[in-house]
Amino acid sequence: MQNDLTYLIRQKCLKAGFIKAGISKAEELKEEGMYLKEWLDEGRNADMKWMNNTFEKRIDPKLVMEDVKSVISLAYLYDTPVAHSESKDIPKISRYAWGERDYHKIIKGKLKLLCKEVEEMQEGIKTRFYVDDGPVMDKAWAVRSGIGWLGKNTNVINPEFGSFFFLATILINTELDYDKPVDDLCRGCSICINECPTGAIYDEYRIDANLCISYQTIENRNDIPEDIDLSGWIFGCDICQDVCPFNDNKFFTTDPQFFPKKEIFNKTHSELSDISEEQFNRIFEGTPVRRTKYKGWVRNLKKFKQV
Repeated sequence: MQNDLTYLIRQKCLKAGFIKAGISKAEELKEEGMYLKEWLDEGRNADMKWMNNTFEKRIDPKLVMEDVKSVISLAYLYDTPVAHSESKDIPKISRYAWGERDYHKIIKGKLKLLCKEVEEMQEGIKTRFYVDDGPVMDKAWAVRSGIGWLGKNTNVINPEFGSFFFLATILINTELDYDKPVDDLCRGCSICINECPTGAIYDEYRIDANLCISYQTIENRNDIPEDIDLSGWIFGCDICQDVCPFNDNKFFTTDPQFFPKKEIFNKTHSELSDISEEQFNRIFEGTPVRRTKYKGWVRNLKKFKQV
């Protein structure tokens, strides 16, 4: 194996700002694919039908990049020391989304430069990267490469850094030295399952998007079911991560782009409801919150008030 090349690539990843870099062999995800198919067949992906359409590519990286040999998984920290207000009149926005810019744009900018450097390291190297936006099972590869284990809340958890990090995946047409998976340390803990207010974590390592507050406030384009209690959230939900003991270590990002925007941080329901569509588009331009559109923003705020 190419020990020197692997080492140099890993160092470049860390220098680019990623807190963790792991590498695994590119091969069909047979076991993970079996669970994914079962999950899709049961309709646990709600209206996210695009997952069904790309199933074959998701389990076989060679259908995404024909000559792929290795998969590089990366973790980028986004948690900050800033706390949500405990006031019941202040709606909450998930930590990953309350900042200045969409994480896709931030991380893709880093990956573009990183992959260019990697391809220049050796003649013939080709790469392709994704940030939660392609037919790639980022979590499965992160687990295989030792970034962390898949927690009972279905988030990848690192024993040191917890789970408040983004995942990125690089496919590369070169054999590298591969990392080993780490032990699952969830063991007998079930705090995340017990604390999920909607029962979305319906079993260990299983989540139903239909019941998930994040799905309902972001991806759902229809009315939120009456029996779904948002528990104070209007975009995303961090509950199953907030209660996880592995996030007690409190590792924080130094990237100012992930600190909350002043215009929306800890504002009351009334203040956020007064935001016009024009103001919404301006305030959330280039951020994840734009994904829900103004119509979804208004819907979520109304649902918040109904509780």
